[in-house]
Amino acid sequence: MIELTEKLPPGALCDGGAGILAGALGATGALWWDGAGIVADATGAVTHWPDRLGGLAARPTDPNTGNGLSGAAGDLVGLQCREGLHCGLVAEDVARDAGMVSFAARYLPPWGDEAKTILTFNTGGGAKKSAGENYLYLSEAEGRVTVKDDKGLVELNLPAPAPEATRLVLVSLMRDRLCVAVLGGEEAEVKAKAPVLSGPGHLFFGCRNHRPGLTKTLGGALIADVWFWPGRAILTPGGAEDRAALLALRRFHLWADAG
Repeated sequence: MIELTEKLPPGALCDGGAGILAGALGATGALWWDGAGIVADATGAVTHWPDRLGGLAARPTDPNTGNGLSGAAGDLVGLQCREGLHCGLVAEDVARDAGMVSFAARYLPPWGDEAKTILTFNTGGGAKKSAGENYLYLSEAEGRVTVKDDKGLVELNLPAPAPEATRLVLVSLMRDRLCVAVLGGEEAEVKAKAPVLSGPGHLFFGCRNHRPGLTKTLGGALIADVWFWPGRAILTPGGAEDRAALLALRRFHLWADAG
């Protein structure tokens, strides 16, 4: 065993980066589903995923009858999705006003296959779509990271990292303005045709909604971390708290995925 008498900075500790990030996010009202906290039953099926910062748990969607598994790849742990199977979770009522939010995911695509749907922020989400609902989703396929809505109001596409690399993608929506960043890669923003979302919203992991179909949108990603900020556009920070959270997330990405 190696012993050091010197006092080390927090980032030098094995869990230092996560602790620093949690401290920075706390002031922004963020939710963070950390893969280390995922809960599964004896078969490996995920039963719930508690939020590390506030206690709001994501739970299996209606079609997910034990499909979503607790998975690992190296030091990554989290929700293991499976191609063509509804493995989704949902965190309900994460925002009262869907017009201004940010969300992010850290994930790994399946080797030789597509990640497909990673996250969806949905103002409805039931098995039957209502007339007024819309959703904004993050997906990856054919070497591109895509963020778009269901009504065709806005879309951004960015190059995905190398197949073996862990991704961390951050999305900010501000009424009719969408910003997307693949941390360590490209960033872009676009103005939508109209305000994209309104009203309360729910966050779906690994799927679009509670509908049992849409199997072509369901891939095999390992989703290791999910973040959500109600009422904040983290990619266009309006204050010191937002700027600190964005910097901490960028540093976490470098620390967690170095090498």
